[in-house]
Amino acid sequence: MIESLLISIAVVGVLLVLFLLSQVRKVNEDLRLKKHQSTEAGLADLLNYAAVVDDGVIVGKNGSFMAAWLYKGSDNASATHVEREMNSFRINQALANMGSGWMVHVDAVRRPAPNYSHPSQSNFPDPVSAAIDEERRRTFEGLGNLYEGFFIITVTWFPPMLAERKFVELMFHDDSDKPNNKARTHHLIDFFKKEVKNIESRMSSAVSMERLRGQKIMNEDGSTVTHDEFLQWLQFCVTAINHAVMLPTNPIYIDNLIGGKELYTGVTPKLGRKFIQVVAIEGFPLESSPGILTRLAELPVEYRWSNRFIFMDHHEAVSHLEKFRKKWKQKIRGFFDQVFNTNGGTVDEDAVSMVADAASAIAETNSGMVAQGFYTSVVVLMDESRSVVETAALQLEKAINAMAFTARVETINTMDAFMGSLPGHGVENVRRPLINTMNLADLIPTSTIWTGENFAPNPLMPPNSPPLMHGLTSGNSPFRVNIDVRDLGHTIMFGPTRAGKSTHLAILAMSWRRYSNARLFTFDKGMSMYPSCKAAGGAHYVVAGAGEKLAFAPLSNLVTRSRRAWAMGWIDDLLALNGLKTTPEQRNLIAETIIEMGTVEEKEGRPGTLSEFTAKVQDIDIRAALKDYTIDGLMGHLLDAEEDQLSISDFITFEIEHLMDLGDRYALPVLLYLFMRIQEALDGRPTLIILDEAWLMLGHDVFREKIREWLKTLAKKNCRVLMATQNLSDASQSGILDVIVESTATKIYLPNMYARDEAATALYLRMGLNLRQIEIIATAQQKRDYYLVSEKGRRLYSLALGPLALSFVGATGPDDIAIIKKLEEQHGDSWVHVWLRDRGLSLDNYRSAA
Repeated sequence: MIESLLISIAVVGVLLVLFLLSQVRKVNEDLRLKKHQSTEAGLADLLNYAAVVDDGVIVGKNGSFMAAWLYKGSDNASATHVEREMNSFRINQALANMGSGWMVHVDAVRRPAPNYSHPSQSNFPDPVSAAIDEERRRTFEGLGNLYEGFFIITVTWFPPMLAERKFVELMFHDDSDKPNNKARTHHLIDFFKKEVKNIESRMSSAVSMERLRGQKIMNEDGSTVTHDEFLQWLQFCVTAINHAVMLPTNPIYIDNLIGGKELYTGVTPKLGRKFIQVVAIEGFPLESSPGILTRLAELPVEYRWSNRFIFMDHHEAVSHLEKFRKKWKQKIRGFFDQVFNTNGGTVDEDAVSMVADAASAIAETNSGMVAQGFYTSVVVLMDESRSVVETAALQLEKAINAMAFTARVETINTMDAFMGSLPGHGVENVRRPLINTMNLADLIPTSTIWTGENFAPNPLMPPNSPPLMHGLTSGNSPFRVNIDVRDLGHTIMFGPTRAGKSTHLAILAMSWRRYSNARLFTFDKGMSMYPSCKAAGGAHYVVAGAGEKLAFAPLSNLVTRSRRAWAMGWIDDLLALNGLKTTPEQRNLIAETIIEMGTVEEKEGRPGTLSEFTAKVQDIDIRAALKDYTIDGLMGHLLDAEEDQLSISDFITFEIEHLMDLGDRYALPVLLYLFMRIQEALDGRPTLIILDEAWLMLGHDVFREKIREWLKTLAKKNCRVLMATQNLSDASQSGILDVIVESTATKIYLPNMYARDEAATALYLRMGLNLRQIEIIATAQQKRDYYLVSEKGRRLYSLALGPLALSFVGATGPDDIAIIKKLEEQHGDSWVHVWLRDRGLSLDNYRSAA
């Protein structure tokens, strides 16, 4: 018995020794590891992001929920004061009913714009247009960084504490089962999703909003992954790195996914390879106005401007304001006046004003017109060069001070200010003075500098086609000129003489050549398109010009039903132009004759003529009306040829000044025929038709009813029509201006110093402009500025043309045309090189693009 007890004691002793040895070993290992472990918080520990709990919804470590939108506002530069005020009012209405537990971060990002389109994206078929584009590329690249921006709004909701919710539940009798934690969490998520939908609905009345969500992307191997736009935005805010972020299969611990960078704190922190500088905006002016800080969005600096607003419930805000009011009320009169209740002392007028302001703020809050909250605004700069961020910070500080605010470059508070700028962070860097949501609506960025679309937006164009051309606008920003809006590209260019119309039309024409297999047909007046057309190898015709041999055979090729139907309608239009309204019997005779001529052509291969038609048609009135168009009349040399001399190519210019001088009766038949030939050639290739002044003739009764349907037909075939005029009064009286304005997707207005005159203002208002836009047109500089308006946006821009481009698109005067024609006679196709050599230029310097 004693032996067994001793053995048991020995075994227990051995086990205790082994246990103590294992503990000693563990402690030694822990001590060794502590040498390599830090207890300080890393970047991921500082971030509030925990998990993605739903598409576009992120939960924070503090239990908050977040959602974000990309939003775009209208361009304040083109908005009237009333429009800007109304926009701020709508934003205030959208935010005024939010209270404690809600927070918004409104961020404006300014970043370098994409470079000029790469040469490989264009397919110029001739060396001159390619060289002009290469010159423009070098010009834009030589300007340094150009900037553009975008806006993001992030909404954060802090649910009530569990104890608070349970206390509320005790106040109500409910026999249903109490929800567990999982059910309660789902309820909170559903509530948040419902609320953000309401917020989006309200905000959409002021700005266009697009929710940041996950986007399904198919890999090359056929698998599908999700690129989360919200995570991408948060990563950009933290690291200033903008690239797609793949949503993990189990999307938790996203703080490590986003914050995987080294962070060095200090006066100028460094995150990864980038230094951080923060400029705080404070010291507000006495009054705010819509877009008061809009100039920030035009600075040539890369930054993220963060505006955070932490909402308060109305009763809580009133309590704060009441304390503020009482504090200032005590300062109205001196101490002894208050003690002895006398009214003879000096009154502090500033204190009286502050008390009145506080009382007004309390009244506005109680009425529900506004909400109150804590506002913090900072500009975050991040760059790999410390000198760059420090220089940019000083530039921003100077600009903000010039706007009647007070700016301060953060030093010891930089890290706190940076963390407070991150979406979803509401504890750091809270500024205490209250402002209301009406002031907030004036302060946050809502004015978007529209820079155009970086790719051709028409779905009928090849994918990722470059923009038609590049220009410059204010704020060191590029402007990408696209005349297409979705699948409609019809455009009108409108303005007075000597304002730069011909130059703009010519550079548009040369830029159009960049698209693969593009076709270009221009109807010119005054030979302004001649240098560009001939330099690019295009065909140039002077219609009805003296000594010109160009002639047409409109009644040839009657072997198809569509061509016969057109010929019948064309004859009927000619008769209407001559005052003959055809009867059903006459129309039957026209149809029979056209069919007979088509049958003969089909059998014998002999095309028909107008003379043959008048000889065969059995109607004296028709013969008499058509006589002037036959070989026996004034227009026979042009419309009664036995063989059509017009061949369709990829670039044709019709000079029609002489034709238009003949009047509608003779010019319209020719135009209608040319339009038919162009429309017949449309096969889906990108096509642009430029009508300089000629479109005014389409206001004739013969064509007026057809213009709308004609434009629709062209659009379906990837063809757009650009109509230009400098005769404002003629345009207003043409009878089709309203139809043209309605049918065009884009309007380009030339500078007009007389735009504010009563008659001109009425015309611009009729075209849909407001008084602010008319002011822009009136103050724009002629031959430099152009004002483009479409449903996508509106912006004043310049062409930024170089000497090579101006040698062709700017050579529109009679003297230049005469010299070019003489050089053609002497040097043939080599005239281009001689023309440029005389200007100190050479295509050889731009051969890399040819």
